[in-house]
Amino acid sequence: MAAEGRTDAEFIAALRSAVEQYLKAVDDWESGYRKYYRLPGYSAKVSHDLEPEHDLYLERRRQLEGMLPHARRLCLKYRMREPFSGLVRISLGRYAPQHRTDSAIGRNERNAATACLVDLAAACREPGPAAAPPGAAEPETEGKGSWLRRIRDYFY
Repeated sequence: MAAEGRTDAEFIAALRSAVEQYLKAVDDWESGYRKYYRLPGYSAKVSHDLEPEHDLYLERRRQLEGMLPHARRLCLKYRMREPFSGLVRISLGRYAPQHRTDSAIGRNERNAATACLVDLAAACREPGPAAAPPGAAEPETEGKGSWLRRIRDYFY
């Protein structure tokens, strides 16, 4: 999914939708997985009863993975911790349903992603700092600052 031509607010709305759909696909997959007695480690072969849920999960995962680079840049821009990469680093079917009932994506990970989305949306609505007059550039932005400051200023 290309991010060209979109404002940050539009991208964050699309990212929120993608995260919600991904989490729903994970929950649907896990509920289908718990229907029957299974052995751990499904990854060798997807059973026939899980194929629709698995296909939807893979589609939603690809959609979210395509948005991750832009989400990382926005988190850097607004100085926030980026929790979205952790959402796709899960392994479904690692435990048998009779051994473990909690989700592969924990409550803390879900809350961190939601909080980050809310904070990003709020940061995009806030106006940026007032621009300085054209002739009054700071000496640090003219190349005399440290290289870390120049990198930071590049993103802001």
